Amino acid sequence: MAEPIHLHLPDDRPDLTATCVSEYLDVLGRSVLDAHPLTGTIEIVLTNDEELERLNSSFRGVSGPTDVLSFSLQEGQPLVVDESEERTAGEIYISVERAMEQAAALNVTLREELGRLMVHGLLHLAGYDHDTEETLRFMEGETEHFLQRHDVPDTRPVTSDER
Repeated sequence: MAEPIHLHLPDDRPDLTATCVSEYLDVLGRSVLDAHPLTGTIEIVLTNDEELERLNSSFRGVSGPTDVLSFSLQEGQPLVVDESEERTAGEIYISVERAMEQAAALNVTLREELGRLMVHGLLHLAGYDHDTEETLRFMEGETEHFLQRHDVPDTRPVTSDER
């Protein structure tokens, strides 16, 4: 059986190839997939702004980088599949540069912000979106649930209507 999460870590970032980062992302990702199962492997690619900008432009028609993009590779798949065949369910691309900036702004570690972005991407692959205030709150709440479950405190800034 294939591993559910396959991390692609940049060679030029030894801080990300450290066991504590890769193990944390693996455990966190498995936890999300236990609650929101997907059939197949999820490829998690930690990359840079340049790559996210290219993907954002090519697939969404939006210029400029973003922090995370998710691509489902199961949409339009046949109903009958060979279960013994290894499949990729989706890909998640995360900009390490964006994650670093956001971690600094939120006063959290890079590891924590990478985890937050990965959970966000996994929820998208599981079919969730944030096109309304209600669905945004659900996704944020679900993300915080998994982060807190793995000892990452909720560090989102409190908005005026949450006080």
